[in-house]
Order: sequence, then structure tokens, then C-alpha cells
Amino acid sequence: MPDALAYVGDPHFAQGNGEVALTALEASLRVRVRFDLLDATDAAREFGTLAGPLAADATHLMPTGIDADLDEAMRACVRQAIALLGARYGMAPHLAYAYLSAATDFEISQVVDLVSGVHARIRRADFEEVL
Repeated sequence: MPDALAYVGDPHFAQGNGEVALTALEASLRVRVRFDLLDATDAAREFGTLAGPLAADATHLMPTGIDADLDEAMRACVRQAIALLGARYGMAPHLAYAYLSAATDFEISQVVDLVSGVHARIRRADFEEVL
């Protein structure tokens, strides 16, 4: 799409798990990025209705919550995770909520620049067949 934009950046050589000040060791960014575009219907079926960024790697799905208030960011992340588990694995909301509480790590992404962020680390292996 000619007018599509993407922001990739703010890499750090060193930073703790959760940026709390502007003192991380900044790094240059040189990366090759591949974007896989999904039709909105396909994306909703696979990931739920997205209200914020979603990251994924080979082992985890990582829904996020972002808000000026850290408590609200956490609530948004939980809602996003429940929607993701429902869409992707057919999990009922009350079971998804219990799973998230018992088996998912929630981490603070950042609390700088007037924006707080939380991300969940949902293990794919809990739901997908291991080869």
C-alpha cells in the first residue's frame, strides 16, 4: 500500500526489562524487516480484534496494553490477551482469564514519555502441538 507507514526503532544496546528512564544505552538500527499483511477479517479470526500492537515470535504471542495509567495499560493488555485466546484457540473468556492468571507472564514494557506499556508472554506450546 503506497501510503502505509510503519515505525520500527528505539533499539537499545542495554536496557532492563521495562524502560523506566531515558538512560538506556541507545543503539543504531539497521535491520531488514518483513511485513506480512493480513486482510482485516483474517487478522481478526487469527488474533482477535486488535486494540494495540501485537508481537509474536516462535515461542510466544505478546499482546500489549498502552495507556498513560499503568493500571489501565495492564487492563488493556488483559483484554487484548483474552480476545487473542478466544479468536485463535476458541477459549471462553472466563477460561482465558484463569489461564492468564495462572500461566502467563505479564511484563512492564515501559513507563517513560508519559506512556505506560504492559505486554503478556503467552506460550504457544501451551496450545499448539510441539513437533
